[in-house]
Amino acid sequence: MIKDFDTLMITSGPVPAFVPTPACRRRSAVAHPDFAGALTVYRTHHPVVRVHPETGARALLLGHFVQRFLELSGVDSKPLFDLFQTHITRLENTVRWRWSPGDIALWDNRSTQHYAVADYGDTPRRLHRVTVAGEVPVGPAGERSVAVTGDSAAYAGVASGAA
Repeated sequence: MIKDFDTLMITSGPVPAFVPTPACRRRSAVAHPDFAGALTVYRTHHPVVRVHPETGARALLLGHFVQRFLELSGVDSKPLFDLFQTHITRLENTVRWRWSPGDIALWDNRSTQHYAVADYGDTPRRLHRVTVAGEVPVGPAGERSVAVTGDSAAYAGVASGAA
């Protein structure tokens, strides 16, 4: 039984990600065709409610990699997940960008879910993605995200500039 949403945790994954080599991390943020990284699969436990480290605002930290709420079975997790996702994706909580030549879109993944709508037909699409390493998510009661599988040591110190 859930007693407090501020302490509610989820398990998410598998999330595949390329872990850049140390040489790649030292390069500029521009993508290089000779990028060499290893595919790593991550599973994590993290707070459902995340406190933004700069603003202190609370945000739901979900997305479609969620497997279940730790306090509930998979079957019991689905209706609660659906309730939260329905709130997150309500029209008044979303941004739909109308692209123009030269546009650049940036968002803060610490409090945003991204979903690209494939509505551009045969029009060429060019995307450069940069992911900035950051702090471990923390919930309102102080609980921190925990890696269950996947070694994130390649990112250790990146946010502080130590790598």
